[in-house]
Amino acid sequence: MTRNKVQQMVACLSVNGAMSETQLLEDAFGYIRSTMLSSNKKYADMLRRGLKKGIIARQEVGPNFAKSLGYHKNTKFLYYAPEVEVEVPCSAALDNEWANESI
Repeated sequence: MTRNKVQQMVACLSVNGAMSETQLLEDAFGYIRSTMLSSNKKYADMLRRGLKKGIIARQEVGPNFAKSLGYHKNTKFLYYAPEVEVEVPCSAALDNEWANESI
């Protein structure tokens, strides 16, 4: 997989479920915010692009709930990969076609 892509974040969220931003950046890219000297701007921009495209979603959580899940009390959002809706073709002609096949 190519490094540093929004799709990498989505793949990480799909496998691991909801995560805080800090945990997501660490698991997806190995970026540890508390110890890295470089800026997290490019990762924050990637996360914003994923939110804007709708391939990443976020849920606001309260400090007590975040702490009960094992996150830091300052965690305000959990990010997750929303379910992708699959469009199933449905029409009267298609239904009739399937009915005729079963006869």
